[in-house]
Amino acid sequence: MDKQDLYKKLVYQNIEDALAELNAEDKGRYYICNCPECNEHEAFIYKNNTNFIQCNRENHCGERMLLQFHEKENVYPEREKIQKTFPSLSDDQKEALTWSMRLFSFAKAGTKSEILDNGYRGLSKENAREHIVDLQNKEVTSYFFNKTSSLLGKDYSNNSWMCKRNLVFPLYDENNILNRVLLRSSIDPTLGSKEIQLIMNPSKETRDFFMEIPEETKTIVFSESLLDALSFREIDPNCGFVALTGASKTRQVQAYIKENKGAFTDKHILMAMDDDKAGWKAAQKLVDTLRKEGLEENITMFRYSDGFKDANEFLQGNRTQFEKRYLQDTNHLQQAKQIQHEMS
Repeated sequence: MDKQDLYKKLVYQNIEDALAELNAEDKGRYYICNCPECNEHEAFIYKNNTNFIQCNRENHCGERMLLQFHEKENVYPEREKIQKTFPSLSDDQKEALTWSMRLFSFAKAGTKSEILDNGYRGLSKENAREHIVDLQNKEVTSYFFNKTSSLLGKDYSNNSWMCKRNLVFPLYDENNILNRVLLRSSIDPTLGSKEIQLIMNPSKETRDFFMEIPEETKTIVFSESLLDALSFREIDPNCGFVALTGASKTRQVQAYIKENKGAFTDKHILMAMDDDKAGWKAAQKLVDTLRKEGLEENITMFRYSDGFKDANEFLQGNRTQFEKRYLQDTNHLQQAKQIQHEMS
């Protein structure tokens, strides 16, 4: 009899599913998980042998189980969606795009991140981990670039300057397919060009703005970057946001407003572009579009103070004042609309 036949078997589609279901925490050389037998958070999966999980409670449980992975071709709906939607991509590119999406999904939940878990740019762990991926070090980042070179049209895996950019901000389209990534560094924050953008889907015009508008949201913030948008999420976890990937990139957002006016109707719109010339210009373009769509009465301009130029800087510099200003601006608009409603 094969020795492995002596162990109870647990079947998952892949290691990512196993780690998610077992509430795994990355501890470096191993993951600590919920034991499937006693349900205590004291079981181990070693990274150099992910086919076994063992409970550390030797005198109380100590169960050792075999993990089996039966990944099927159609397990990942995004893979099938990519195959059908982007026929112009080569097989290598389709595989690289699918792999990238799986990597980011796994990294958000299945790995540790000292930088994201300890107040990165004033953001809570939950807020940061939901939207940002930490590739940890130059070696992993190099591997990412090597695996995605067919999409990028260039292999950056030997470029030290690029491989220091371990923080990834993935940007997805309306079908939740990866479109582009924004890259920053916590390894060397002094790098020139603090943010680099790379297109991950060369077969289409990729979306160049982040957007999340929950159904229950009352306020939608327009900001100049994802970090600024997430700063408002610190104050109001239910606020919606539209975040540019640069002050000059308003064309796609303006088109989206025109085609999806209903998404902004009956919402409070807080315009919070950076407090500088480029930000004012971007805000004017967006406000003009909103006005043409009859949404002018929904708009409030976010007010900066104390020399802060953007929302994330404001959050980090004076969180209490930032929260107060957000609440003042949103309440002011609510009160104005209530008065208008009572007079009509």
